[in-house]
Amino acid sequence: MPDFKSTFQDEVRRLARKELKAFEAKINEQKKTISALTKRVNELEKKQAAAVKSAAVKPAAEAVQAAAPAADGRKARFSPKSLVKFRKKCSLSQKALAILLGVTPFTVSHWEIGKNRPRTNQIEAFSALAKLGKRKVLALVAEKAPEELPAPKKAVKKAPKALKKAKAPKKAAEKKASAPAKRGRKAKADKAAKAAAPAEKKA
Repeated sequence: MPDFKSTFQDEVRRLARKELKAFEAKINEQKKTISALTKRVNELEKKQAAAVKSAAVKPAAEAVQAAAPAADGRKARFSPKSLVKFRKKCSLSQKALAILLGVTPFTVSHWEIGKNRPRTNQIEAFSALAKLGKRKVLALVAEKAPEELPAPKKAVKKAPKALKKAKAPKKAAEKKASAPAKRGRKAKADKAAKAAAPAEKKA
């Protein structure tokens, strides 16, 4: 007759192993579900960030076109050199110009080196921006992207003209005062030389 105690223990172990496997299977399924949800959340966050960025950029481009003078019917032109020249003239970074035109800094960089060419609506936006003065362009940057404003130039300290004029007479007076002393020393030297000349002849 088999031992009842050992048989009972074996059965308990078998059932425990069965329950453990079932529990592990459920845990693995939950891990997969959590991983899929995390991936989905990351995708939604990226889409939201892109939408927020797009929403912030489009009004800037619209503001540029609204502030620009009315078009005269001519077709807008574009060249990489004109883009670089305008950006440097207004002291703009590529990021600041990108925000005003409703594109990315990477796109502006490609336009400047001639790798890509802007679309018609982007050329029109740039043409409208180029018609504005530097002050208006910087005002738009201050409104849409204040962190991209160019740093103010340091003022070079120059001596006031009044101070220079005040120093000039002083130097002239000092030069004039030192002149008689120099003449006196020269006269004494000449007199001493003349006195020494007869003594040398006698000797």
